[in-house]
Amino acid sequence: MSDYSIAIRTLGKAGKKYQKLLDSIKNSSVSPIKVIVVLPEGYDPPKERLGYETFVYCAKSMIGQRIEALKYIDTEYTLFFDDDIEFQPDFIGKLLSPLEKGLFDCSTGPLFSFFPHSIAGKIAGTLTASVSFSLFRRDYYVKILRSGGWSYHTFDTTEDRYYPTESFAWTCFAIRTDVMSDLHMEVEQKWLERFEYANGDDRVMAYKLIKKGYRACVVANATYIHNDAKTAISENKIKEYQSRFCMYYMHSVFWHRFIHIPEKRVLFRAMNRVCFSYWKCSMIVYCMIKFILSGGKDKRLVAFIEGTREGKCFVRSNEYKKLDCSSD
Repeated sequence: MSDYSIAIRTLGKAGKKYQKLLDSIKNSSVSPIKVIVVLPEGYDPPKERLGYETFVYCAKSMIGQRIEALKYIDTEYTLFFDDDIEFQPDFIGKLLSPLEKGLFDCSTGPLFSFFPHSIAGKIAGTLTASVSFSLFRRDYYVKILRSGGWSYHTFDTTEDRYYPTESFAWTCFAIRTDVMSDLHMEVEQKWLERFEYANGDDRVMAYKLIKKGYRACVVANATYIHNDAKTAISENKIKEYQSRFCMYYMHSVFWHRFIHIPEKRVLFRAMNRVCFSYWKCSMIVYCMIKFILSGGKDKRLVAFIEGTREGKCFVRSNEYKKLDCSSD
């Protein structure tokens, strides 16, 4: 088993849930060379300890805390963890296996809780081209759609199989350290965190990885538990409106930056515009229905209009043009 390090992003407030992560690391069948715990400046380190971890600090940032850890890691592979997951002793070995075999550059385990579960949610996601069950690419875990949304496939988690993917949750993943550095997520941080809350940072990181020619997969039987401490959201007092606003803003910029601009073929660029326009029109109808049914209390229509408008303005700005140069 190759040498690897662990990077943990935390606010130091997950308590018992963080302890479950530490216990999982202690009981792992293969031990890390380093464990780097990254906290925002001004926050106290957690009381729960492994005993050999290194605490480092950076400016408060969901993306920045991922990037900061790389300054202290020199092993071939790095496992990035949020502070609220737990796993079995063979979990890390399963994640590292496809990387060591040279089949993929990044891997993670399946996390179906992020997929739509209610019938209404599934219907709405499909009709708006936001998120839909995959009918054609069932060999993939997640595929990015031309609308900027994504399709997904669930499977038997007892399978000994790798599913390629174009997106995954940032909750935990293993990656070649040099690949993570090559993604230059500090460039994406500039626009993702313009409004503090980086909604969609996981989708951006994963798809940028794919667009740069790297490969990511989900290891079907590398299951884990996401205890979801939600400390970042409660600490920042992110309201539903702000979260939705950031989501729609991110969707608009993501589509332009990673789907539309890289496409050089005229026909496919036209298809991209049609798909994105359909997403916008169908989302307006959906948001209007939610607004009417709620008696005017649902704020997603306003969040959608303002978020997409902000995204449109941003991709026309000089700041955005500088980003394009920086990420080439």
